[in-house]
Amino acid sequence: MRTLPQSKWDAADLRDRLCRALDIAKRAVDFFAGEGYADAQVPENSFGPEKPIAETAMLLYAAAAVRDLPDVSHRIEEIAHLLAAHARSRRTLLNVALHPSAALDFAVPHVLLTKLGYCDPDFDNLVKSSLGWQTQYGHERPPFASVEQEWITSLWTGVEPGRDWRSGLLDSVMHRPLDILGGPRQNAYGFTHLIMYCTDFGNRAGRFPRRRSTILDEASSLLAKCLDEEDYDLAGELLMAWPLMGARWCPSAAFCFRVLARVEDQVGLLPGGTTKANRVSTLEGKERVRYALGTGYHTALVMGLLCAAALRPGRAPSLRIVGPKCERSFLDQLLGCIDRDQGHWQPELSELTDSERNALAPLLLDIAIAQKCRKHEYEAVSQLLVAASQHGMANSTLCGQAALLLERLAVCSQGVQANSDATGVS
Repeated sequence: MRTLPQSKWDAADLRDRLCRALDIAKRAVDFFAGEGYADAQVPENSFGPEKPIAETAMLLYAAAAVRDLPDVSHRIEEIAHLLAAHARSRRTLLNVALHPSAALDFAVPHVLLTKLGYCDPDFDNLVKSSLGWQTQYGHERPPFASVEQEWITSLWTGVEPGRDWRSGLLDSVMHRPLDILGGPRQNAYGFTHLIMYCTDFGNRAGRFPRRRSTILDEASSLLAKCLDEEDYDLAGELLMAWPLMGARWCPSAAFCFRVLARVEDQVGLLPGGTTKANRVSTLEGKERVRYALGTGYHTALVMGLLCAAALRPGRAPSLRIVGPKCERSFLDQLLGCIDRDQGHWQPELSELTDSERNALAPLLLDIAIAQKCRKHEYEAVSQLLVAASQHGMANSTLCGQAALLLERLAVCSQGVQANSDATGVS
């Protein structure tokens, strides 16, 4: 890792990380844009060719905002020409004809390439003709996917999203509190993707149905859970919230970026949770590369998206971790109850100054609560919340949801006890 300036992350380092992600994207297209990836041992790792094509197109679209930087422009040009052949292939046209209700999904890479200046009017007309069939709308979608459709349609037509956009947002997790402790991972992905679409990957001011500070508070608490679980895919997507929304990086987000950068430097790319080192060691040659790339390219591209957003003027992560002070006794209590063998963030924490660690007390509190909830140690959660309240720090989204969880468990316990008394069952 380069020597960093005193206030903001080094732009040259961010650029190098983006270029690394672009190079990985090119390899992913070379390997998987034809047939996709099939994993016989772990079928859930498998994916079709549409996935790397669409994700690479989104990386190019995000990187285009900083294409004037050295080494970025020629990579975008090279990958765009390579990608266009797959994005506008006969297979894509056949998929559009066979599945008109998903035609726009298959056309996403084409639309993004068109926005970047790589046009194909003939393909454009063929896709538009498929969208005219009545079955175009015969596909049920979750709210965040409906917003994605509105976003890509807006890019394609040049017309601002209409009422369906607002309706989709109001039905989504962007309008309702995100269940951090008990919600499915898919909800968190919907949350991060909606930020990307609402801001057009940083190209416009986001239009959100809730206050920006509330959304960022939820992102910060979810980051703590991701760090504890070493979920760098989701962590990288969450971190995009700060540069995409033009917000000042909070201490938790700035620290999390440092952790992700450190892990990327150690491994060579930001690893996904599906790549297993013991399996990599059993493979050789092309199969080894294919497995590592198939299970790891997505998280590497997420890091590229994050760095592209952070390279916009004034959007780089803060280097200095500065925040409100807390009493040393409370910080020691937090450090004493956190699992010491969980998470790559701990070596990074150990290298901070006392003042920086103090500024991360809200993050450490959220991590401690997430760990105790994961292990169902609810008495310990209660003690943490009491101590946090005494020190005026029980104000994070995760703290609030943990307090509500304890209330629900208490009501449930009373109900179980009442039922046992009524039936005579102990």
